[in-house]
Amino acid sequence: MGTVTMALVAWLLAGVPEAAPPQAAGGTPGTFVAKTLSVHGETYPYSVYLPPGYRPGQAWPVILALHGTGSRGTDGMRPRTQSLAEAARVHPERYPAVLVLPQCPPDKDWSGDVADFALQALENTLAEYGGDRKRVYLTGQSMGARGAVQLAAKYPERFAAVVAVSGRYTDRSVVARLKGLPLWMWHGEADTVASVSESRTLVELLKSAGSSTVRYTELSGLGHEIFDTVYLDEAVSTWLFAQRRGK
Repeated sequence: MGTVTMALVAWLLAGVPEAAPPQAAGGTPGTFVAKTLSVHGETYPYSVYLPPGYRPGQAWPVILALHGTGSRGTDGMRPRTQSLAEAARVHPERYPAVLVLPQCPPDKDWSGDVADFALQALENTLAEYGGDRKRVYLTGQSMGARGAVQLAAKYPERFAAVVAVSGRYTDRSVVARLKGLPLWMWHGEADTVASVSESRTLVELLKSAGSSTVRYTELSGLGHEIFDTVYLDEAVSTWLFAQRRGK
């Protein structure tokens, strides 16, 4: 949990009252909307964050954000404290997008049925809140970074760009399908949770496969929890929203 987190955790975990529906299809701009979704017989919680300037009838950028191990559960609330959501609240001008924040169950990861759930939550949000399919983005931190890379490799046509922070990337089969997708990977040089070699190796494999769209930033002397540093960096949001499908 990063430095921005402590000031917001109590408020976020307490939840945000939802306002009357007509204003924004089930939620008020600047708040989270609690959702559930049944996939393959299991019910999963997720949240949708509507940016302060949200208005129905417009085609909004949409970001699917996959959290790390510490936010797993069934309460639906913990993903709201991940660093992307915090950065979007602190700097709404940098993140004018609808956020999709699914929650991974305990003792599972972003694969199999859980990955299917995350993708379906994204699809439901695009339909309900008017998402722009040319500006659909994917990001993840820690366990979520690995999930984001795997999901992007499985469905590269669905995403305009991916940001992956402090992940483990043991599946080398993703390289061929990722090499044409804009991907910005970040890692702390002193990470003792997920070795920095994980990102270094994947980046080199992507470059060797001919990728000209992969970027890599390594933060000297920093460890695993660089999440606030990354998402509060204005260069990240600027780069992300500059990407479009079909450009």
